[in-house]
Amino acid sequence: MTYLSLSNQPVARNEIFSRGEGRFQIARLWGNWNTRRKVRALADQDDRMLDDIGVQRDEIRWAGKLPLTINAAIALNDRATRRRSRNNSN
Repeated sequence: MTYLSLSNQPVARNEIFSRGEGRFQIARLWGNWNTRRKVRALADQDDRMLDDIGVQRDEIRWAGKLPLTINAAIALNDRATRRRSRNNSN
């Protein structure tokens, strides 16, 4: 096992998860499952609140259906950011 400096922490974390070691995969899947539950709970908010947050209901449904190997909050944020930038460029 190699030790990485703190400056490489995000890269190191991705490398550890990609090794396929069971305990890291389970921790990541568990975290993604919890995050997905929180993302799906956003669907309970009214449209005005979602507009304030910057997401749309269909984006929340899309993120809630992603595989557990993907962090739904990050994917939702990325998708909403791309949509907003496309809308602002028009």
